[in-house]
Order: sequence, then structure tokens, then C-alpha cells
Amino acid sequence: MFARLTTLTLASLSAVLLFHACEDETKNNSLTLVGRWELVRGFRNQKPTETLAGTYFQFGQDGKMKTNLPVTAEEPTGYEVNRNEIRQKSTPPIRYAIRSLSDSNLVLGLELRGMLFEMHFKRVFESKPGDILPDTTGKPDTVPPPAPDSSAQE
Repeated sequence: MFARLTTLTLASLSAVLLFHACEDETKNNSLTLVGRWELVRGFRNQKPTETLAGTYFQFGQDGKMKTNLPVTAEEPTGYEVNRNEIRQKSTPPIRYAIRSLSDSNLVLGLELRGMLFEMHFKRVFESKPGDILPDTTGKPDTVPPPAPDSSAQE
């Protein structure tokens, strides 16, 4: 009797912890996903494809997303994240499998018309007026020489 009660208690506790862990994973994925993502490379049926070139996703904190993926119109659409899946609330709904997600990289899977797509994205940080952008030219920081002083030449 005691063993049965212990087993039931442990099973119940495990279920509660698992449910809580799933909620945390969904919340973390939702927060990490917010922002603009641009395609780095795409695959169709495990072969590289250029068909997806230029594809982007923009996920907002307001539960709206935009994409130029050819299966939908490029306008804000509702979305929700459930664990490792993004459900685009379009007609018909589109489901993307989150294969990997970090602060700077996102890999999505999509099955569409019998074809398997895998899309690799990089996060893009959009600049706003007044933002100071890092120098990406690879040149060392240099200070320009002072302008010649016209009064010293006289």
C-alpha cells in the first residue's frame, strides 16, 4: 500500500514538473524569438536551394509576425509558440518546427506540399536614427590628421 502511494505521489510530482518545464521552454522560445531574422541558407528535401533567398521573419512581442515566405501575404499575422513549434495563425495555419534557437541563430523546419524545408536564419539588429553602429570595415581605428592651420603659414 505504501509503495503504491509513493509511486502515485512521484508520478504526480513528475507530471507537474514536466508541465512547468514545458511552460518555461515555451516562454523562453517566445522571448528569444522576438525580432527580425534573415535567411542565411535554405534546404529543400535536404538539398541546398536558392528558392528561399531573401526570406525573412519578423516576430513581435504583440503576438504578430511578418514574413515574405511565398506561402502567405507579407502582412502582420498572429502567431503563437508552443514548446518547439511556431503556429502562424493564417488560413490555413502554418506550423514551423523550431529545430534550434539561440540569441543569434534560428533554424526552422517546414513541411509544405510534400516537401521538407529547413531554413537557417541570423538575427538582424535594426538600427534606429541616432544609433551608433560598429565599424564593420575591418580597418583599425584611426584619427584623421589635424587640418592645416592657415594662421601658422603666414
